[in-house]
Amino acid sequence: MNKMYALVWNQALACWNVAHEGARRRRKSGARKGMVVAAVSLLGVGAMSSAFALPTGNTHVSGDANILTFNDGKEMSINQKSDRLITNWNDFSVKKGEKVSFHQPTKSSVALNRVVGTNASDIQGQINANGQVFLVNPNGVVFGQGAQVNVGGLVASTRDIANKDFEAGNYTFSGNSPAEIINNGDIIAAQGGNVALLGTNVRNDGVIQAQMGRIALGAGDKFTVNFDGNNLLNLQVEGAAVDALVKNGGLLKADGGQVLMTAKSADAMLQTVVNNQGTIEANTLRGTAGKITLDGGDMGKVLVGGAMTASAIGTLGNGGVIETKGANTEVQLATRVNTLASNGQTGNWKITSRSVKVNPTAASGTDTVYADTLSNNLATTHIELASSVGDVVVGGPVTWNSGNQLKLSSKRNIEVNGGLASTGIKARVEMNAEETIRLNGNVTLSGANASLGLNHGSGYALGQDAKVTLSGSGASFDSNGALYDVIQNTAQLQAVNNNLNGRYVLGTDLKGSGAFKSIGGNSAFAGAFDGLGNTISGFTVTNTGPMVGLFAGNSGSISNLKLANMTVNGTTSGAGFSYIGGLVGLNTGTLTNVSTTGLRVNANASNTNVVGGLVGLNSGGVINRASVAVNSYVNGNAYTSSVGGLVGENVLGVTGPASITNSLANVAIGGYLARTFAGGAGGLVGTNRGGYIADSSSSGSVGNNSCSYVGTNMGGLIGYNQTGTVERSSSSAAVRGNSASNIGGLIGFNTNSAVRESSFSGTVNGYGSASAGGLIGYNQNSTLNDVRTSGTVNDTSGTHVGGLVGQNFYGKIDTAEVLANVTAGANSNTGGLIGSNYGGSVSHAVARGKVIAGTNSHVGGLIGNNDGDLNSVEASGDVRAGTNSFVGGLVGTNGRTLGSVIETATAKGAVYGDQRSVIGGLVGQNHGQILNSLALGPVSGSYYASLGGLVGLNMGTVRQSVASGKINGNGNYPSYQTYGGLVGVNYGEMKYNSALGEAAQVPLAGLNVGVIQ
Repeated sequence: MNKMYALVWNQALACWNVAHEGARRRRKSGARKGMVVAAVSLLGVGAMSSAFALPTGNTHVSGDANILTFNDGKEMSINQKSDRLITNWNDFSVKKGEKVSFHQPTKSSVALNRVVGTNASDIQGQINANGQVFLVNPNGVVFGQGAQVNVGGLVASTRDIANKDFEAGNYTFSGNSPAEIINNGDIIAAQGGNVALLGTNVRNDGVIQAQMGRIALGAGDKFTVNFDGNNLLNLQVEGAAVDALVKNGGLLKADGGQVLMTAKSADAMLQTVVNNQGTIEANTLRGTAGKITLDGGDMGKVLVGGAMTASAIGTLGNGGVIETKGANTEVQLATRVNTLASNGQTGNWKITSRSVKVNPTAASGTDTVYADTLSNNLATTHIELASSVGDVVVGGPVTWNSGNQLKLSSKRNIEVNGGLASTGIKARVEMNAEETIRLNGNVTLSGANASLGLNHGSGYALGQDAKVTLSGSGASFDSNGALYDVIQNTAQLQAVNNNLNGRYVLGTDLKGSGAFKSIGGNSAFAGAFDGLGNTISGFTVTNTGPMVGLFAGNSGSISNLKLANMTVNGTTSGAGFSYIGGLVGLNTGTLTNVSTTGLRVNANASNTNVVGGLVGLNSGGVINRASVAVNSYVNGNAYTSSVGGLVGENVLGVTGPASITNSLANVAIGGYLARTFAGGAGGLVGTNRGGYIADSSSSGSVGNNSCSYVGTNMGGLIGYNQTGTVERSSSSAAVRGNSASNIGGLIGFNTNSAVRESSFSGTVNGYGSASAGGLIGYNQNSTLNDVRTSGTVNDTSGTHVGGLVGQNFYGKIDTAEVLANVTAGANSNTGGLIGSNYGGSVSHAVARGKVIAGTNSHVGGLIGNNDGDLNSVEASGDVRAGTNSFVGGLVGTNGRTLGSVIETATAKGAVYGDQRSVIGGLVGQNHGQILNSLALGPVSGSYYASLGGLVGLNMGTVRQSVASGKINGNGNYPSYQTYGGLVGVNYGEMKYNSALGEAAQVPLAGLNVGVIQ
């Protein structure tokens, strides 16, 4: 049956109350005129139309309630009897001065108000409720300026909910209306209540409050709203919407509760979907910390501005959590965040984006966040920068003086290019990378009890000029769960002796003086020592044992350490061998990113020793990114077998080959060296036996006027290289060698080894060397691939002198280029590429420099004396030799001992030989085969010389070759010369050859005792 209700005036309370229609009605005198009594049937009879804009056209769907309108149609009372109520309305609006009140059984009761008409809900007046009010209107909802909403809880949505879902408590809202929800008024939920605004486009420019409750602004096409055991709302956006956007320009306040702004977009990636330009507060209340979340989902952009506060100032409890996350999160410069706590722990602000980039200033363009913004907010909150897919890159300096924490978390790599610096007590920087951490900028934590944590999946690297300073008392460092001791003074450094298996970091530059005994004494350090880019300087290092260096020996890991202005003196006692290095005497472990400047390493040992600027003996150890440079000197003595600018000896160890990569030395190598076949002096390494060297270089000098290196091996990079591999390495050193030495711009003696993609650009000066080469002095049973030199080679009393190799013995050379000049003296084998080639092969090679040699020499633009095979080679420089020499534009003498084949070769330079010389545009004297080759340069000689456009003296075979250069045989000594367009004197076989151009102006042969066809 229908239940009818009436409005009855309550004299005591001076207001209208809802009563049964039979109740007595009274009002104050004079008030009768304004009274309106409305009776409403909840079985489908519509409410009375109002002269104002109260909700109209209601239809009861389920539940039990009556609806009364009074006060001249300015007020509506909805009296709900059931726990759930569904009412469809033709229009649900409340104009200014109007009021709608919901009277509900309990605060958890819910009234669903669905608008089925075509008008948006325009709320300009008041809505009151003691329970939950749902307002669903696909046409949009506007809470105007001055609107007052005081409810237990409110959900306003442009997405509909099915009746059965509502009745079952399954609050799922869905739809695709593009209409907006806008609040410019005041929406206040009861304590512990909730406010949710759900639609495509949701905007708050007013005030929304839910003390101890939750506020949610959501944009999408489908939402699920749940209530937990405390009747607090949880919101999930499950369907994406086109043009989804939630924006706050007003105040969202939920102290002791949570604020959520979330959206899911169906548009292209990185469209702005969440935008805060106002104020959001979720401060700690009654010990309960608040939480603020701005969530743009996997595709949306989140703009973070305004002010966000989740603090516990002036109360008990900890600060709260603020999280801003999206596919692309952009924090604006003036954003302010506060999670401080007066009597608890400061809270955290987490900024998550697919990739995170910190810009130095606003002028740098928009990225995740500005360095200044981080600096300012670290005074008031902990901050975490997290990538959900890519890297975290900090490009600007971040500084703060509080004890707050900066955390960097990356799904890939972390790269710090700008500095991080804090002076605060207990400040902390923590980096967590699933792959690598690269610190290219300084990290400075100078406050007491400050700490740094580095956690990584595949290592961390410190840039060459970067360092980490942990200078405050009680500083700490941890990495991948392990805690390190922080060294800040000399006593702590020397105390490493007490635990050679420990983990240590150098927290600050350490300036020492006087004597310092090698760490470890007679034992090797086996732990981990990370210098963090700091410098140890000023000490004079000594040791009584066989290993001498800052560390006597190392089988562990030493990294990121610099040494400066130190002297290391080798032991003066003991017998057998000793190993002397600036950092480590004997290394079997790992050295990474270590360097020295202003270092002096002296042998000083009375027993057999090896000396290196960084390491004495590297036996199976790994050295990467190491350097010895700037005013550094390494000196051997009469007992020294090997001396190197970086390493004395680099040898195969029990754990495998020793390796040196990405390293350099700029050192003056001097002193003395024992005369030994299998030792040497090198700008980088003295001796390399079975080791691997790659991507490394040397400069400085090897040998000088005051040193005595006789009968040994000297190289700009390596002195002696046996069964070793050298790749992508170079030298620009000045190499000076004395009697009977093998000297090379890159390697002195190279045997059974491989050299690839390497070069030399310095100078090689020999004084009676056995072999001198721009790249290799003596190359034995070894391969050279893709090599190049541009440095000059000079030895006026040497035996084998070449622009690339002095002497090549059964070596293979493929793809080589020489650009510089070669100068030698008498009795030499001299070539623009190779001085002497015995049993070796050369292909795809070119020599472009001038070649000059003295009397009684074999001289060629490419090879002086050749007993190997040549293919696809060229020489373009001028060639000149003294009396009684064999001179060729390509080869001086070819195939005299083993026989050889020259095929597809070209000589372009001018060729000259002095008295009694044999001179050819291609080959001086030939005992081998020459095929398909070309000589283009002019040929000249002094008296009693034999000159040929191709060959001066042929005792072999020449086929299908061409000479076109001028034969200068009619000069000052015509009657004393033998010359021809192809050959001067022929005892061999010459078939199918041609003399063209100026070479054709003279007879093909000066003297022919062989065959010419």
